Amino acid sequence: MKKKILVLSIALLGSLFGSHVMGQVNTSTNSLNLGMPELSLLSASSTSVNLVLTTAIAGEAVLSSISDESARLKISSVITSATRTLSASVSAVPAGTTLTLQALAPIGNNFGGTQGEYAAAQTLPITGSATIITAIGSCYSGTATDDGYVLKYTWGLDDPATTYGQVRATGTGVMVTVTLTLTAAI
Repeated sequence: MKKKILVLSIALLGSLFGSHVMGQVNTSTNSLNLGMPELSLLSASSTSVNLVLTTAIAGEAVLSSISDESARLKISSVITSATRTLSASVSAVPAGTTLTLQALAPIGNNFGGTQGEYAAAQTLPITGSATIITAIGSCYSGTATDDGYVLKYTWGLDDPATTYGQVRATGTGVMVTVTLTLTAAI
């Protein structure tokens, strides 16, 4: 009997100290579809730009031009692989005058991504369009009042020596519409 107890004790101690716990590792996977659509969103500031050509001195022509940089253009752009272009056109301008537009770099620090390359001031055509910014990539401008591209509008006399006779008073002003277009990624 002592022999049986000894064998059982050794077997029990052997199983306690010599056993290895075998665990099973289970794995599983998830398939994820990560997508981002191409984005092309624009929002112009809602404030009106008022440009008035005038003079207070008899014998002088009205100002040859006047500029305003208060308008902003907010943008959200996500491209596939190419870049975008921003262009502009105008619905009409009073006879003997021209309207130019130049996009300037954003003032705020909220702009992220590829802003693009700014063109010099462009005379806005009534038919067709003028390119204002090229090589716009994936970017965003921010949403605060001062965020976005700065739009500098300049309204002036076309050629005072030859077209001043075409200039007519507009009373409280002539409302014109500038259409800004962000192309698809090209």
